[in-house]
Amino acid sequence: MRVLGIVGTGLIGASIGLRARHDGTRVLGFDADENAAAAALALGAIDETVERERLYRECDVVVIATPPRATCEELTALRGRAPAWDVLLDVASVKRVVVESATGVGNFVASHPLAGSEGSGPQAARADLFAGRRWAYVPSGDEKLDARLRAFISRMGADAFPCDGARHDRIVAVTSHVPQLAARLAARRIREIGDDYEQYCGPAARELLRLSRSPQALWDEILAENVLEVKAEGTALAQSILAACRRLGN
Repeated sequence: MRVLGIVGTGLIGASIGLRARHDGTRVLGFDADENAAAAALALGAIDETVERERLYRECDVVVIATPPRATCEELTALRGRAPAWDVLLDVASVKRVVVESATGVGNFVASHPLAGSEGSGPQAARADLFAGRRWAYVPSGDEKLDARLRAFISRMGADAFPCDGARHDRIVAVTSHVPQLAARLAARRIREIGDDYEQYCGPAARELLRLSRSPQALWDEILAENVLEVKAEGTALAQSILAACRRLGN
């Protein structure tokens, strides 16, 4: 990897940039939000802010690190274009819609690092965000391309594993999306108790409150893009809780 391009310089994109620059890779960044790009540059997550076209022209690895809808729009705009890049990947936490949007995009592999934090923006980025974490990818059918992606993931300090896009979305609904929704609702209920709620919070409640501070607009979009799986798994969990409550004291 000679030059890395990052489209979207928020938490994930800037963390990738920090890790890559730590290893000596030159990093170019683009963000539709010029303030985010400037912050990433000031923090040392990228070497230079550039226009989108230059980034795609000069980088041999490009990461699209934007929310799901923007990722799909970016991929749709790249359809049919002869790739100058060796590998193009995304980091969105839903995969089915991304894979569909990437039809006709050269050298693309859909992926999802299972890492993050309740923080947002480049100011929350960390070079070690992916260290020791799992990183899913949907095999492209081109083993040489997939090998280049796995090499990139390894350089981020993460452990790559293949997955089916639809199965990915079904599983992360259980392991990530519904828990995030539950944390938001639980935190809301905790705060309704009164202003003195914090002194009653143990580790579990504090973790729920921490998760609830994640960017709501981003999570609303993620939940909407995986709505069928989230509805099914959220309903199943709610029914299990109701059944357990009914059994209490019997």
